[in-house]
Amino acid sequence: MKTIEHDEIVKAMLKILAIPFNNRIEPERSAILILPGKYQEYRIAEGVKPWPSRAKHLWVAGTSGDPTYTREDVIPYVGEDSPHILVGGHARHTKDQMEWARGLLLDSFPEVEHVIMTTSVYHLPRCVLTFLETMCGTPKRWISISPVPLISPIGDSFSIEDLEGEIQRIETYQKKGGVASFAYLDTYLRNRPQ
Repeated sequence: MKTIEHDEIVKAMLKILAIPFNNRIEPERSAILILPGKYQEYRIAEGVKPWPSRAKHLWVAGTSGDPTYTREDVIPYVGEDSPHILVGGHARHTKDQMEWARGLLLDSFPEVEHVIMTTSVYHLPRCVLTFLETMCGTPKRWISISPVPLISPIGDSFSIEDLEGEIQRIETYQKKGGVASFAYLDTYLRNRPQ
């Protein structure tokens, strides 16, 4: 039997996936944040496609259990080298990836006002909630996020098992304070730059 909490998580996931792409912030002040993992070659290959027309910066977060990518590994997907391509090191989990992105936004690239976040569709809501929690209390807590979900043709990126696993993880991490609350998500959606 589904619980009220389960239904609230599903509603939050749908709200996140329905966030419209922010076309008003110019590419000079935007970054694409690719979150590798399951089917990561596809995630990277698809995630780089809008670069550099949609964003000046291309950031590929680190991973743990999957092969770790270096900058040199990412460049063939892009087709050119650029100082605007950054690749994170080892990341134990999504929280590590978001802390890396927060460091870039606060310490290295304060001009970035828009993050185009891309990963598999089932994983994207938890990534956004983790990012919001990580940015909460910083001067960039209302940074514009444009979620771009990917569905891999080589594997099921939107399976019931993956979705159920993410629902359980969101519930668990929310209790631990690792992802934003649904009330905070609603506050973010009201304050997010359009």
